[in-house]
Amino acid sequence: MEIRRYIVGVDGSVPARAAIRWALAGARERGVGVTLVYVADDEWGAVGSLLIDEVDQDAQKRLADEVDYARSLRPEAPIHGEVRFGSPMAELASFSDAGTMVVVGTHKTGFHYGRAFGSRSLQLANLATGPVAIIPEAASRMRRGVIVGVDDTPAGAAAVELAADLACDHHCELMTVRSSESHSPFDVDHDDERRDWQLRRDDEARGFLASAVALARKRQPGIVIRSRVVRRPAGAALNELARSAELLVIGDSRRAKAQLGSLGAVAYDVLLNLSSPTIVVHAAPTEAESGAEQPETEGESHVIG
Repeated sequence: MEIRRYIVGVDGSVPARAAIRWALAGARERGVGVTLVYVADDEWGAVGSLLIDEVDQDAQKRLADEVDYARSLRPEAPIHGEVRFGSPMAELASFSDAGTMVVVGTHKTGFHYGRAFGSRSLQLANLATGPVAIIPEAASRMRRGVIVGVDDTPAGAAAVELAADLACDHHCELMTVRSSESHSPFDVDHDDERRDWQLRRDDEARGFLASAVALARKRQPGIVIRSRVVRRPAGAALNELARSAELLVIGDSRRAKAQLGSLGAVAYDVLLNLSSPTIVVHAAPTEAESGAEQPETEGESHVIG
């Protein structure tokens, strides 16, 4: 997966600043540009033209402040800004494609695991067609390594390839993870039978991991790769392992093909209980899907160079 640009949703908050810093670092590694996008909610359209003008001026000022902040970090980088009006996550998703990394910050973390906070990042991940990065405001520089969740979908394969590229870029280890957790069949009553069933599930998981490792090595032959089978729910295990990692990469869905708005249970669990910078990867569209006419966005836009 070749990332050709970074789009960052900004609003002047601390998490948005964390997203800017993360995107600038990634863009520097790839030699690509960064566009900061401030979305003024279109609900303002119901309050009259005078207030709309005031909102526009405020949005332009806030965006200019964020562009200035980004340029203070990387004066030499190609950094641009754009104001849009509409639903914030829908407008950000309208930038999304296979070569665009859409980045947002979040103050939500999984320190209270199991208490569903709800997250606008879920909405963005559902609407996007390309990779989405969600960056916690307190991402530690002490983190090390890239973790990828492994499944047998096209999105899962795309996640492994991107994770291998990122491990190479960051000069760090890649860990592939697969859960063997599953309910025993109804006809398994005895402990020995349950143990045999679990061992078969473990072997099946190792097979998936072997395929993922082969794919990652083909993509990036020089990286160090470890594999791990876990017997816990995949979302919980990935978030726990990712607490000390610099990045977690997951596929968007357990479905067999790309489908808008089809985040699977694992992706929902990970995003609701986020513990690290996380990228959600979508399946590449088929030729028929990529040739289809894309819907136009309703929001207006203004660009800052």
